[in-house]
Amino acid sequence: MKIGLVTWIGMGNFGTTLQSFALHEKLRRMGHDVYFLNISSNFSPVRSTIKYVLRLSGLLKMCWKHKFKAASPGNGAKLYRFVAANYNIKTPVYPLELRRLTAKTDVFLTGSDQIWNVKYRFDPMMFLSFAGETKRVAYASSIGVAAIPQEYRGAVSRLLNKFAHIGVREQSAVKALSEVTGREDITQVADPTFLLSPAEWSEICQGATYEVALPGRYMLCYLIGNNESYPRQVKDIAEKRGIKNVIVIPAVENKETNVEGATVYRQAGPAEFVDLIRRAELVCTDSFHATALSINLSKDFIELLRFKDGDETSQNSRIYDLLDQYGLRWRLYTNGSDVPAGQINYTHIQEKLEADKARSLQFLIDSIER
Repeated sequence: MKIGLVTWIGMGNFGTTLQSFALHEKLRRMGHDVYFLNISSNFSPVRSTIKYVLRLSGLLKMCWKHKFKAASPGNGAKLYRFVAANYNIKTPVYPLELRRLTAKTDVFLTGSDQIWNVKYRFDPMMFLSFAGETKRVAYASSIGVAAIPQEYRGAVSRLLNKFAHIGVREQSAVKALSEVTGREDITQVADPTFLLSPAEWSEICQGATYEVALPGRYMLCYLIGNNESYPRQVKDIAEKRGIKNVIVIPAVENKETNVEGATVYRQAGPAEFVDLIRRAELVCTDSFHATALSINLSKDFIELLRFKDGDETSQNSRIYDLLDQYGLRWRLYTNGSDVPAGQINYTHIQEKLEADKARSLQFLIDSIER
């Protein structure tokens, strides 16, 4: 079937890039004709004409490349090459182009990441407002927070009730969106990064290239937040675990991560990001997707929290949901707590994870085909 994906592609954030890649790759391996729809809700005659001229001249591709480089914590070259090699992207610049593409598409599918986090930004396009009579499906879409704010509840309800099937990433989102829409068929499914097996992720890691020699034993740090407590916490973890080598991948949101004595590796692309997690003795992160990949790859990890629970914009609920699903909340290291001791025994976790993957994949298949 011809499937149009509507989600964020990444622009420097490794988790966002890898979740979109994983869904695209899984559908491609299933035999579907899949593409990313790169659209804006701000169609206008002037803007559309400018984009059309840029596309004809080849400058639109150059602008796209520049945006990747500007957003990346490093030079952006690896990120751009990864997207260029693995993503089928269509960018209609006129409303008529979008209508024609919509008419040729069997299913529009949203997911994953926080595309429905209306506290961050309410974008009707991410709710497939343009899709007309084409079938609409959500796979692992996330609201990022615990509830939909009152001022958006009406619009969200109207848009989501046009979906044939809705799968969300967090269990907390099932309750929140069921209340808003009145639907009883919303279900929780695994993040798209879980749809690819460890062996499939290892295949992708074969494309990793390094400008520095990697130590045999290291702790990998990927921290999106810029909390004052992080340098002390990272130092405590390394000392308690007896790990001397610390590698930091800067996040696009926190390009100047400051960990004393660490090797800061700014040249990472998506393949290097996954490979460094795969090879690490221990992963230290506050990132949802770095945590999800650690679980999928059976890696030992320790979780830090970017937000205080009382913050209005806190996104901790998605971290709690993921950890609770696999009995891993004990891996949290917060101010005032002790460094989590011992290593994770993945025997029973992987049994549950395999069942979750199978259930989620079946939801995806049924949602597309039914």
